[in-house]
Amino acid sequence: MTDDYSFRRERQFEEYLRDGITAAKAGNQKLAQSLLIRASIINGLDARPYIWLSATTNDPEEQKNFLEKAFAIDPHNTTARRGLALLSGKIDSSRLIDDGENQFIASTDDLVSTQGNSILCPKCGGRMTFSTEKKTAFCEYCGYLLSQVDQQEHDSIADRAEKVLDFVMPTTNAHHWLAGQQRLVCDSCGSVSILPRTIKSLTCPYCGSHQLSNTDETKDLIDPHVIVLVEIDHKEAIKRLRNWMGEGMLTVDNLVSACKKISLKPAYYSCWTFDGIYEVNWSCEVQVGQGGSEQWQPRNGVQSKIFNDLLISGVVAIDQLDLEKISPFSLQDVKEFKPEYVAGWSTILYDRSVSDASIIARKIINKELHPTLYHTTEIGYQKKNFQITYGKWADMTYKHILLPIWVGTYLYQGKKYNVLINGQTGKMSGDKPHDLIKIIFLALMVIMFLFLIVMIILIVMGIKQAL
Repeated sequence: MTDDYSFRRERQFEEYLRDGITAAKAGNQKLAQSLLIRASIINGLDARPYIWLSATTNDPEEQKNFLEKAFAIDPHNTTARRGLALLSGKIDSSRLIDDGENQFIASTDDLVSTQGNSILCPKCGGRMTFSTEKKTAFCEYCGYLLSQVDQQEHDSIADRAEKVLDFVMPTTNAHHWLAGQQRLVCDSCGSVSILPRTIKSLTCPYCGSHQLSNTDETKDLIDPHVIVLVEIDHKEAIKRLRNWMGEGMLTVDNLVSACKKISLKPAYYSCWTFDGIYEVNWSCEVQVGQGGSEQWQPRNGVQSKIFNDLLISGVVAIDQLDLEKISPFSLQDVKEFKPEYVAGWSTILYDRSVSDASIIARKIINKELHPTLYHTTEIGYQKKNFQITYGKWADMTYKHILLPIWVGTYLYQGKKYNVLINGQTGKMSGDKPHDLIKIIFLALMVIMFLFLIVMIILIVMGIKQAL
């Protein structure tokens, strides 16, 4: 009886909460307050009624009071923390953007590239290039070496770079790394390069065109926090690519010899990583008792999932599936970002905002956790009316990380094929032409094998019947 009473109260709470939220969104503050207060009386240990009560008043003191109650109930509640930060001035309200607005919106082709010319030798003024072998930038003209980077614990660098997601989501952010730089757009292919103002001309790194024109400075971007240094140089990348092209039972035999010209370019690509905890509240009815005393009893609980360094592509052109195919990257083996690390290497900045990336991350976690809940809760009981009532995210942090990726293309019989190479591990992914004759032969072999199996089964059945 007690369980049934608790179940009814929980449902009543959810109804009041749902109707109160609906009224608040519709602008009916009086009705919303009445419903949400009823919900808080039924369940005073849930922060959600107080979160929404703060939206039913324009009085800052009342808002603060409601949010403090929510924070006292759930110190990890991101909405309460963010609201209190706004009211206390920890987040600059002048930098706010509309709810749901992206921090940075760009087309798929609007990729910002930082060329090696942006780092000049302090000794002779020549161009500095980062060496994968020496792990530091060196001058191509006089050989001057920048001082080696301090060797710090990788874990401390990665953890220290984590930024609280709920504090950055509603604001815009200046990109300090690009301060004082000029933004050049190629009139031929549309690619974008970032260079110091002292450099007045450049050949487009993508199409080789000289048709460059000035445009507005890049604004409201988030600086890279950490970088995974490239380990695979051009010679090694070509070697791995040719080995990969020669692999595969269905690959055409002359692929390596027919593809003399291969275009392979390295770049650092912006990605996001997310850490946090996802908690899901569930409810159902389970069958208890035996024989004639069987009955259905309500049950509920909370299931949580901790995730760390969930990697999301920050560049639309490198979609999530592409990134997963060349993963994993060693995301703890990182360096704190410094401009000299990308000297001589193209850097593609993100065109997928941190807010959009966080939505993708949440969908991935949802997809991983939700399908398992039915089988991992109330094990051994027959269940019905299984529902996920709501989920909440806690302690979400993010990093803007630069990953080394070799992007290549090759032509075979007039058709272009794309490849990606993990610049840290050398893992490859891409498209290859397949031999039609081999495919047909394999299909015939499978059919013959299945036919043989069927014949053996029929023969065995016939022998059994004869006996």
